[in-house]
Amino acid sequence: MERFVCTSAMANRHSTPAPERLAALGITTPEQLHRDPGAIVAAARELAEGGWVTLPFCNTLCGEGLGAHPSLSLEGARVREPAYKKVEELPETLNLDFPRMKAMQDAMDVLHSEHVPVSYEVEGHFTLLNALLPMGRMFAALRKPAGAELMERTETWIRQYARMAVEYGATMLSFSDPVATVDILGEEFFTGTYLPACLRLISHLREDNPGVVIHLCGKMTQSLLDTGSARLERWEPDTPVETYGQALMAYCRSHPEGGIVGHFCLNLLAAKRGWVYEVKW
Repeated sequence: MERFVCTSAMANRHSTPAPERLAALGITTPEQLHRDPGAIVAAARELAEGGWVTLPFCNTLCGEGLGAHPSLSLEGARVREPAYKKVEELPETLNLDFPRMKAMQDAMDVLHSEHVPVSYEVEGHFTLLNALLPMGRMFAALRKPAGAELMERTETWIRQYARMAVEYGATMLSFSDPVATVDILGEEFFTGTYLPACLRLISHLREDNPGVVIHLCGKMTQSLLDTGSARLERWEPDTPVETYGQALMAYCRSHPEGGIVGHFCLNLLAAKRGWVYEVKW
């Protein structure tokens, strides 16, 4: 089985069009890009690859609904400082009613009405918590008995966020957690603390969103393979296709019940790769 390695071509791909491409679309300010549904649609179409539109332009939207304060730019959005100092300060519920989220929902309504396939990225536990808490506090909390409750609460937020994306027309959910790979966390912490919560969340995402395909980040898939937590089955469409994006499209069409795929990168939808890997537990 080929080993997935995240290369610079995958990791460094911009989540938004280059400034000159945005300017040609009439998008010149971060506020336009992030708060104007028409600008979001235009930028997403400009980035379309392999038949897919990918949204959102960052991984801070869910965090903003929990109190984070992202810094907006034409390159995306970043949370520069965690919103809270202590776990006890975290909110109980996720708010999906704020201007940037509303603009994203309106943009997705437009794309859905035009039958445009949308891959929507949903971040995992640690990426979301990293926007809310200092990393040291996060890991300290997870090593305590209350850590399990924190993971469960985070799962509830992510599930709510993912359901919203599907309700607004997402064809596929892209799931990643780049700060939670086995090489970063270590095998003991990954398998003992992170993995049970991650697998439970992925299973719940499938149950919550029947008929939706979930694409696992290649780095996450490799961590599952390295710890013996998953296996892969290669799938190819009956009619050969040329690109990874086309293969994913064919998989979605032929699996109305949904499924879990991965072990490759959605930043390379135009890659000459006419198959997908199904991820099995």
